[in-house]
Amino acid sequence: MTTNTQHGPEPEPAAAPPDPDAGPAVPGGWSALVYGRTLQVDQWWRALPAGVDRQGPVADAVRAAVAGGNRLEAGPRFLLHRDARGVLVGAACELGRISRTMVHDRFGRPLYGFVGWYRAAAPDAADPRIPELAELTAHLADWAGPVYTEWIAPTWEAVGREEAEPRTTRPVPAPWHGAAAPSPTAAVWLPAHSTGTHLLPESDAAALWSAAAGARDRCLLATGWRRRSDAEAHRFTHLTSTDCRAYELLRPPPPPPRPAPPRPVPVVGPGPAGGPTGSDGATGGTGGAGGTEGPGDPEPSLAETFRAGRRALRRMTRGLFGSEESGTAEPPSSPGPPKPPGAGGRRYGDDPVTGRRYYGDLDEASAGPAQPPVRPAQPDGARPASTGPASTVPRPTGPTGPAAPGRRAEATPFRRTRAVDPQQADLSGMFGEFDEPGPPPPAAPPAAPPAGTPPAAASDPQRARSEAPGPGPTDDSATGEPS
Repeated sequence: MTTNTQHGPEPEPAAAPPDPDAGPAVPGGWSALVYGRTLQVDQWWRALPAGVDRQGPVADAVRAAVAGGNRLEAGPRFLLHRDARGVLVGAACELGRISRTMVHDRFGRPLYGFVGWYRAAAPDAADPRIPELAELTAHLADWAGPVYTEWIAPTWEAVGREEAEPRTTRPVPAPWHGAAAPSPTAAVWLPAHSTGTHLLPESDAAALWSAAAGARDRCLLATGWRRRSDAEAHRFTHLTSTDCRAYELLRPPPPPPRPAPPRPVPVVGPGPAGGPTGSDGATGGTGGAGGTEGPGDPEPSLAETFRAGRRALRRMTRGLFGSEESGTAEPPSSPGPPKPPGAGGRRYGDDPVTGRRYYGDLDEASAGPAQPPVRPAQPDGARPASTGPASTVPRPTGPTGPAAPGRRAEATPFRRTRAVDPQQADLSGMFGEFDEPGPPPPAAPPAAPPAGTPPAAASDPQRARSEAPGPGPTDDSATGEPS
């Protein structure tokens, strides 16, 4: 059994060409309506009465009864549709129940469809006789089979959609003749409910059909459902189903929820002037330069977050490589007179005092060319005092005069040091990588006495203390000079 979506294929053109072979119209007759696809073309309408649109209420009732072929292999479903324009009576079933030919597609799958009869309303005509449900069930193959074969044959082997267009039918005498069969016990008629569908057990189908045929009210009744879930109940006014045990009023499904309103795009910038609520009543920041979002503010969108990050990256790039390299001038931090062209900016340069390379702001207009540092005059042999951020550890100094007796003259010992920021000078003892004092110079050996000098005799310690010289100039043992 083949199935399709939405109870049929895609929408088709509304106009149907007239059938040149159709016979004369019979007043008060019934026009054939056939719904089923061809062998090769997926187009389902085969015959339509004059004035019936493929997208109108009659066609919607047919598709609702077919329901995509769900469980039609278990038995046919009978349809009775009445409105102000006319009456439709028919059955949806597998086509193999009413015909032996043209009931499989080209892949051998069984086909399903709908065969019915439609009578347009006429103001002066008498009410038509509608067959009872028992008559339709007993004579379905005899009445629907010839109609299906007649209207499917002209387009069965069509190879294009133009050739598979449906034919227009004319009113002809109904297949049911004679007086109406005795109707079952009349049931209490349930008028169509404006906000629900009447669902009854399948055992009440014959009585409900008879009541609908005699009431002459608007109705859309479908019987023979195996499961209530197979039917779109909101499209019908009356249903009968095998799995129903008692009468129910089926409410239509709730409408879909309304889509959420679009979220406002957050504004990135400083917060309101003050207080948790701005002038427009929206919850904002606490005031100040930045501002903070309140608990009810929406989160920033992805695009706004990306733009804010890009702006931050530009600011960081200007800070790393300078305004001149990036090609943009930084705004002044405070209002003031404009700087002359070429003034300011960040670049590398030499410190005029320490001679070190640095990177920072320079005011070229006021600084002018770099001048060599002016150092105060120093006496001969004296080293100038350091004025830069050098180490605070003193350097060892050597003799500035002639070498002491017994020692070789040598340059002033000192250790080359690296310039250290004054704020980090106190960390030299912590990491051991800054300036360290050099090792003390070795002590000079005692001078040898001149030749011919008798060795000093051992003296009494008490006498030596008494003969010791008083306070006065002495010789430094390290430098050999008076201290």
